[in-house]
Amino acid sequence: MRNWKLSTLLVVASFASATVAAAEEKDVLDLTRGAVVLSATSQYNEKWSALSLLDGTHTTGWCSAKDTPYPNTFIIELAQPLGLNIFVLDNSSAEESSHPGISACEFELHASATSPEEGFRLVLSGEAAQGERKEFSLKEPVEARWLKLVILSNWGHPSYTELMELEAYGDTAGEVPEQESLQGVFDTNYNLVQFNQEGTHVEGCYDWDEGVLSGSTDGRVVQFEWREDGGRQVGSAVMVLSSDGNLLNGLWYEKGQLQGIWFGNRVTDDRKPKCQLRGQQWIGKALQESGRVILYGIYFDSDSAELKPESEETLGEVLAVLEEQTSLRVVVEGHTDSTNTDEYNLKLSERRAQAVVSWLAEHGINGGRLEAKGDGESQPVADNATPQGRALNRRVEMAVVQ
Repeated sequence: MRNWKLSTLLVVASFASATVAAAEEKDVLDLTRGAVVLSATSQYNEKWSALSLLDGTHTTGWCSAKDTPYPNTFIIELAQPLGLNIFVLDNSSAEESSHPGISACEFELHASATSPEEGFRLVLSGEAAQGERKEFSLKEPVEARWLKLVILSNWGHPSYTELMELEAYGDTAGEVPEQESLQGVFDTNYNLVQFNQEGTHVEGCYDWDEGVLSGSTDGRVVQFEWREDGGRQVGSAVMVLSSDGNLLNGLWYEKGQLQGIWFGNRVTDDRKPKCQLRGQQWIGKALQESGRVILYGIYFDSDSAELKPESEETLGEVLAVLEEQTSLRVVVEGHTDSTNTDEYNLKLSERRAQAVVSWLAEHGINGGRLEAKGDGESQPVADNATPQGRALNRRVEMAVVQ
């Protein structure tokens, strides 16, 4: 473990010309990197929630509740300890034209390696830029697992303060801590949701238009396909579970676009949703409903078409469906995000689809029932402009051949 010295002195931030350095690193305050907003003192509504500070875009963000422009405090948990050296406050797209002075201004950043309640030390202070993005460098890396951001003022608006995005960069400073399981019931803004987790596979149901879901998790970040109204409404979502297992932060997508946030707290009493889990029947039922299904539990290394061992649970479920429905013919489709050229992405998606087909054939499925197809980046289920969207777009789908 790399030992970072936690500064005991206030570090006064200055503008840092670190744009290139930050761009080359990964923002640990993205949802797909496992960041969770544990609390916020106020927010305007779900559209302008603190969770929007971690959605990877400055086009949506946080706004304070009316007449509570400051101070406002946010507690954010990182997936693992970080040697923090760059912090970013982004006021781009704040509504300065219609609400002059609404951008966040003075702030303090506190860091803790102890807990979300204790051990915080002031490590950074300064002024965010009005209507713009601004990076701040720390004089030396600071070890942090939890961040406390305090917005102390805005640029003059009397009633509201806005902040559109937060970013943080640095080197990992410790192992990924143990994570509580997702298994259980959560009370969310889309009613009660029940999750069942077996290994990396996740399935669930929720009391909103007969909602069901299926996907995968690395233990903290969950990606899944959701279906409502008997499969007539289908989309994707990404959610993050806090380390104590009690809080979910998430975003949901439909027709390739971000639609909103999805969040909730673990139920500690005996409440359960009325819905029924589908279990291993998920893939078969999804194919019956709409003729296709997203298989988020199939994993590849970056720029690789070699199946990772943790894919076998989902592959086994696909195998069981094909063994049971012996007349079923399917096409396996590979999909990528847009981070490379069209030609490269098309070939990579073809190789990944073929890897799945080859696995199924090696496990006894007649090759005449299987077809591999690469779609590259041409059919996104989410916005490629954000890390969350790109993660959801990197997927394998299976469709029935008529």
